[in-house]
Amino acid sequence: MSITVAKNIQISLLLIATLTVMSGITVVSSLPLISKTFSEIPHIEFLSKMMLIIPSIIIALFAPFAGHIVDKFGRLKPLYIGIILFVIGGSSGFYLENFYWILVGRALLGIAVALIMTSSTALIGDYFDEKARHKFMSWQGMAVAFGGILFITTGGLLAQLHWSYPFVIYFVPLLFLPLLYKSLYEPKIERHIEMEITVETKLYPVYITAFFAMVIFYMMPTQLPYFIVDTLGGEPKTIGFVISTAMVFNALTSMQYAKIKQKLSYLQIFSLTFLLFSIGLFLLSQAEKIFDLYYSTMFIGIAFGLLLVNINAWFLSKVSAAKRAKAAGMLTSSFFIGQFSSPLLFEPIVKWYGIQKLFLFVGVMTFVVALVLFVKIRRTDQHIS
Repeated sequence: MSITVAKNIQISLLLIATLTVMSGITVVSSLPLISKTFSEIPHIEFLSKMMLIIPSIIIALFAPFAGHIVDKFGRLKPLYIGIILFVIGGSSGFYLENFYWILVGRALLGIAVALIMTSSTALIGDYFDEKARHKFMSWQGMAVAFGGILFITTGGLLAQLHWSYPFVIYFVPLLFLPLLYKSLYEPKIERHIEMEITVETKLYPVYITAFFAMVIFYMMPTQLPYFIVDTLGGEPKTIGFVISTAMVFNALTSMQYAKIKQKLSYLQIFSLTFLLFSIGLFLLSQAEKIFDLYYSTMFIGIAFGLLLVNINAWFLSKVSAAKRAKAAGMLTSSFFIGQFSSPLLFEPIVKWYGIQKLFLFVGVMTFVVALVLFVKIRRTDQHIS
């Protein structure tokens, strides 16, 4: 692929990448306000978190089917259908007044994201060779992070006016469609026989890592808003600013991934990211005022900036073109099972010990993971590359 052709394609894929982060954190600043607006509903604080995790469980359940759909109908048709469903389901909170119908809209959003992520991941593998892929995925990580900054900051400011206004942001992808239609093309896939069990087995570590990473990271949008508002007395816009700080460092780190990958193996990068997670979570567990959150989330942003890109790059290095769509569906499922599981797994700890004790517990856990990986690298001296 020539650089000239790649420009429009890369811009298109970068725009698509921002939709994944838009799907969740755009409305995170509205969660405490939604809890107050629908306070008559039993257990509304927990149910309001479902605004974030309902899409995640639907994505997790539907993504494997999305892989089959992309295999059967090609990359582009499912992509465009996904974008239309994204707009309809995502914006439902703006024009619907019934809380439970809004949750249905969030479920539709989940189906949309499963189609979008599966199609776009397969397209990245189709369009780029491994070296070009690492460089592009650095830019993709940056796009996701800056998209997160833009959407969560805008969402926080709009939430100051009314809890439903952040849902307007989900209309934005309609502006992407003309460029996508003009730039993207359906790749020709050479299909060959490959042992199914071999593909699945070698991808298990990727899927497990994706799940574990999202369980940890999704504490940010599901737990941090309540800590900021209920414990530290912050406002909805404060939530946006704090999480945007993480996204800034996420973006800056993602941009450097290709250079970092030249010096470190996949496993070494994982060890580093979990160490950074542990530092950030420990600092969050000790925070006493809003200001403390900004340098705490800096470490988490750096960690996730490397982690997400590294998982995707590791995945694409292990799967052939013929199996890419189906495997991408399973990877998408792993990510979002992690998102859905995060508040469910951590709710008992929050209930019994509080949010800061949760940060401390997970910080210790991620430090142990980093240490285990470090020891494994030193002992075997065999890198995943």
